[in-house]
Amino acid sequence: MHRQELSSMVLGKIQLMEGDTDNAIQTYLQALHLSPESTELLTTLGLLYLQNGLYPKAFEYLGNALTYDPTNYKGILAAGCMMQSHGDYDVALSKYRVAAASVPESSPLWNNIGMCFYGKKKYVAAISCLKRALYFSPFDWRVLYNLGLVHLSMQQYTSAFHFLSAAISLHHGNATLYMLLAVALTYLDDTENAKNSYQQAAGLDQ
Repeated sequence: MHRQELSSMVLGKIQLMEGDTDNAIQTYLQALHLSPESTELLTTLGLLYLQNGLYPKAFEYLGNALTYDPTNYKGILAAGCMMQSHGDYDVALSKYRVAAASVPESSPLWNNIGMCFYGKKKYVAAISCLKRALYFSPFDWRVLYNLGLVHLSMQQYTSAFHFLSAAISLHHGNATLYMLLAVALTYLDDTENAKNSYQQAAGLDQ
């Protein structure tokens, strides 16, 4: 990384810490003008555009980053997320396979792979990948949430209850978690606790 590029990365990070996203983007764009093939700058800009909902620009910069470095983990994960959100599961999986070869112990990566399989209704493969994600990050409530969701889809309500309860113990403020737990409890004939979970979900939604 060139000295100018490094200085810009540091300045941009300071601006982001201060909540000044617009100026951070301008700082990174100016640095990119001097280092147009910098995968670090291209990926950072792509992620910032993604966070701001500017998907065409995000895709452009992430795509350029992957052109220069096809194994760029951050770029693959972000681009894969975008493809996944549009239902392009097979394309996303092909990207994730590249990342898995270089970063095989990434919990977010295995979580995304699992949810691609879930989108393709391949639930057994989804659970296998999500359990691998959980092994690498046992306190990630999002992985537990996804495991609960997949088990609900498979009508395995006891397992769904187990994972959703664990997710809630780590993250109390998500209404959807309580709603899914209520569904699992309803199928387990635990009417009283199902009602309590529905009420919790409704309270958080207000």
